[in-house]
Amino acid sequence: MAMPTLFDLPQGGEGVVVKIEGESKLKRRLAEMGLSPGAKVAARRTAPLGDPRLYDVAGFQLSLRQSEARCVILDG
Repeated sequence: MAMPTLFDLPQGGEGVVVKIEGESKLKRRLAEMGLSPGAKVAARRTAPLGDPRLYDVAGFQLSLRQSEARCVILDG
């Protein structure tokens, strides 16, 4: 069974980051924005066309593209 990603989190849903997959440049950038293992994240809003999405992470709001959100693995 595949692990849920940040992209799979429904609006209003919350989760905890387990790991980040993808290229090292993307992993480093997401970690700098607060998406590191153990971080709590909540899905807030989606843009009218579905991309990007807005998330609450470490006390601030973060906007991510769908492709980036799919790289963030959450707890099951």
